[in-house]
Parts: sequence; structure tokens; C-alpha cells
Amino acid sequence: MNGYKKDYGLEKKFYEFSDMRELMQHSAVKYGDRIAFITKTKRAPEPEYKNTTYREMFEEMGWLGTALVEHGLKDQAVAVLGENSYKWVLADMAVACGVGVVVPLDKALQKEELTSCLVRSHAKAVFYDKKHTDMIREILEEGETELSCAFPMDGAAPVKGGLSVSIDELLDEGKALVESGDKVYTEAEIDREKMSYLLFTSGTTERSKAVMLSHKNLMSCNYGMNCEELFFPDDVIMLILPLHHIYGFMGLVTFLSQGLTNCFTDGLKYIAKNMQEYGVSVMMSVPLLLENLYKKINKAIEKQGKAKAIKKGLAICAFTDKFGINMRKKVFKPIIDQMGGKMRFFINGAAALDPEVQQGLNDFGILTVQGYGLTETSPTIASETYRYLKPGSCGKVMPNVEAKIDDPDEDGIGELIVRGDSVMLGYYDNEEATKEVITDGWFHTGDLAYMDDEGYLFITGRKKNVIVMKNGKNVFPEEIETEVNFLPYVSESMVFTQNKLNDYVLWIKVVGDQEYMKEHDLSDDDLKAMFEKDLEKINSGMPAYKMVKRFYISDKPTIKTTTMKTKRREEMKVIEEELKTLS
Repeated sequence: MNGYKKDYGLEKKFYEFSDMRELMQHSAVKYGDRIAFITKTKRAPEPEYKNTTYREMFEEMGWLGTALVEHGLKDQAVAVLGENSYKWVLADMAVACGVGVVVPLDKALQKEELTSCLVRSHAKAVFYDKKHTDMIREILEEGETELSCAFPMDGAAPVKGGLSVSIDELLDEGKALVESGDKVYTEAEIDREKMSYLLFTSGTTERSKAVMLSHKNLMSCNYGMNCEELFFPDDVIMLILPLHHIYGFMGLVTFLSQGLTNCFTDGLKYIAKNMQEYGVSVMMSVPLLLENLYKKINKAIEKQGKAKAIKKGLAICAFTDKFGINMRKKVFKPIIDQMGGKMRFFINGAAALDPEVQQGLNDFGILTVQGYGLTETSPTIASETYRYLKPGSCGKVMPNVEAKIDDPDEDGIGELIVRGDSVMLGYYDNEEATKEVITDGWFHTGDLAYMDDEGYLFITGRKKNVIVMKNGKNVFPEEIETEVNFLPYVSESMVFTQNKLNDYVLWIKVVGDQEYMKEHDLSDDDLKAMFEKDLEKINSGMPAYKMVKRFYISDKPTIKTTTMKTKRREEMKVIEEELKTLS
């Protein structure tokens, strides 16, 4: 498709590492002088940067791990809390590779939720950044957790209530110990089958589960990703997804295993600027970011009156593709230049990307693939690649994962179940919940899916989100929301039901794109009139039971997880309140 096979058709052989330390040691030897991380140390008036090589990173892991063992944290749970940074990664990796169990925590958690996670994980120490200093101080003062150590990172202040020395001081301590011959950490045995990571799933404290993952789980996923996705030695990756989430973290592990350079964004509103600044070529993203990016590209094309030129360029590229010649990067250079000029590869995950957006970005010469997985599967189950592209699908199942559709209906749709070395050990302290999802080695994903004749996987929706109408027909809300969200004046939407006359009626909450409304001088009434017409068109392509009968316009974004998925149960409470004000 689009000449990718010709341009990127390189075959590489990969080795499955035993554990994370072996992976990082391999990279330190093979890519020693390459830059692993670029850290911006100063923003204004002139930015300043610090580069960390692969050799330096592995050495610092040894120092930090040695210091943590010296402070009595061997075989203990250690939490890591904060914004993405090199020190965050260093703390995470050092703990996992010879200290104990890493507990990566969501930086957006409220104090009560954070306390609950620390209590449930039995964490004895926490690394924290500047933004979380006050929260950690309060948690230590309240004394509900087992924390005895709190280690500030990235300029955070120390706190009272136990040992509190900075990560930089720990590095100095560890360096002195290692140089004096201390090998208790650097030569520690790692049990690849034992829990090394404890990750809390998205959701409120009461409903979140703690997923136990091992080095074996993570290395299995890393091997599958290395076999399928293609990266080049000069690729620069910008890390925009939260690293406490397994999707973003395992992407980073894959990049580190191939010796690539990683940098951090200054914030979501600075993404375009940072892409230019670092010469970014690869990004892992979520649908909301890519869909907004694509909308902005199209808006710029329309504003500059270049729609005809783009259409002509697409026709030329489609013609040259037939002869194995990929002209897209040349023809659409002005578009790629808006993203820094080096952008070549987007990996989408966490939720389904609109097929039209994916096709559009691929047409512009930026390889855009969809992946699928869950925290419980470390996470990748399936992914598109430069070899396998079919917009709307999740690509093909990873080579080291088994998957099948359980109890398919007449359309071939059923629950996706999987097994393999990437499937979690189970839910921490919750054997009952573990038994509910793992049967005879098969993990039940809770996602409804089907596979086509070519082996491409299509996810139709979450089993728990499916709306069963009174006639027994299933409605997958995500399918309708994808169509609605592509409207230029819509930021996002959520389909839900209301009972009327002993039957279900489909509703949709529509959140207007405030930037679009301002630019086009549109009121809520204007938006309502536009959507009424567009909804009629969308409904005309749907069977009667899938037609949305009612809608309302809102200026309140839906409640989301840090990977930008709507928390439907919590959002329904907001919707009920909003509907009261409208009635």
C-alpha cells in the first residue's frame, strides 16, 4: 500500500531478551555512544539540553539500584509518580532490574486514589516530581501507607516522614558503592517469571484492578513488536503518552531495544513546535490527537485554497504506486514540513482511529498504523505494520500470540480471547477476578471482534459497552461515535440510551469544537442545526435499530482516562445532570 513495501521492505532478525536488564545491557554494548534521551534542562531565554547515551544510562541504572538496595528496598514495591522524564524512566528501570516491584502511578490521580494505590501495592518507597511534592507530603503526614522513603526527582523538594533524599543524591551514593566493589545489585538474579511490575488499570479506585506483569511478559511483547514494526537508527521519538501506562511504556522499551533517540514534549499544545525542535520522525499517539492533527491539516489546506492541488497530488501518487514508486513525501512535503519535516511514522493505540483519518495520513506519506492490546496482555495483541495495512482493522495478531473468537454470532463477531507469554500473571490480591478472565490459559479480553478472510482483526466494541436493543440487536456505540467525531465542528461524542415507552432510544452527546466555532462565528444553535442535518445523513446509512433519535450539544468534554478514553459510567452521571438542565 502506498509504496511502503518497496521503501521499508527490510528484514531484520531479533532476539527475545530474558529480562529488562539484559535488554538494557545489550543496548549499552551495541549502541553505547548513541543518545538514548534528550532532556531539556532550560526553556528560556535560550533552551539548553542534556544528552544521555545508552552506556551512561545503563551505568546510572546500576548506581541507582545499588543505592536503593543499600537503603533496604530489596524485594520491596517502589512507586514512581510524575511527568514523563529521563529520571522517571531511570527510577522505573532501576527498580525493575534488581531491586523489587515497580508501581508506576497515574500522575492525574487525586490524593485519595493515590493513597489507595500506595496502600494496595504495599509500596515502601515513592519517587515523585515537583508537581506532586505537596500531595506526597500530606500522604506521609496522614500515615495511612507503608511508605518509609520518598525520593524527589526533577527539582522536587524533600519531605518529612521518612528517608527523603533526591534521586541525584542516590546516584552519587550508588556510584561510590559500585566503585568500591558493591555488586549486590549489578549481579542480582532476576526471576523473569515473577511479578516485577504492578499496574493499576484505568478507572476509579474502587473499580481499578492491579495487574501483575513479569519480565517474561514484557520481553515477549517487545519481541513481537521488534519483529513486526520497522525503525531506523536515525529515528527520533517524541514521548507524548504517559509512561505509567503500559502502551506508552512498552513503546519506549521497544525504542530502547533498538538504540533509538527519545525526547519529551513540553506539553500537548507544544507538540508541533517540539516536532520541529527535535526533528521527530516517530510518535505513539491516541485517536484524539491524530484526529485533531488531521482536522488542522485539512483546515489549512482549505484556508490556503489548495484542495484541488492536493486532490491532483493524490491522483499522481496513486498512479505512481502502481509502478512501485512512492512520491508522497515529495508531493506532500509542505504538509510534512508543518510537522518538522522528518515525520514518517505514527503508531495509534488505546482506542480505534477513524479509518478516514488513518487513510488520509498514509496518503500524505506518513505511515500510520493501528495497534490493539490491553494492560493485561503487556499490551500488544495485534498491530498493523508497513507490510500489513488495512484501515479500520487492528492489523494482524502478533507472531507470538494466539488469538481466537469465542462463541461467534452469525456475523462472526464474538469475544476475542488470547494466550501467550505476554498474558499477565493475574490481578494482585484478587484471585476471583483473575479466574473470571483467565480460563485454561486463555485470557478473555472483554472486547467483541471478528477476523476477516485475510487474518485482519477488527474490534467492534467493548462487550460491556454494547447496547442491546429490545429487539435483541446489538449496537456498538464506538461505531457511531467514530462517524460523528469526524465532523469538523465536533470535538468528541458519546452514544447512550434512554428508556422510552418500554423501549430503548439512542441518544448522543455532542461536544462542539470550540476553536472551530470561534473561527466560523457559530453559536450553539448554529451547531445544533448543522448537526441535525449531518445526523440525518449518518442515520441514512444505518439500519433502523442503530439510528440515533435524539441528541444534545454540550461544551463539557467527557471524563477521560490519561489515555484519552471516555469513562462511560462516570460520564453518564454528568449526562444525566446535563439532561435535567435541558428539560
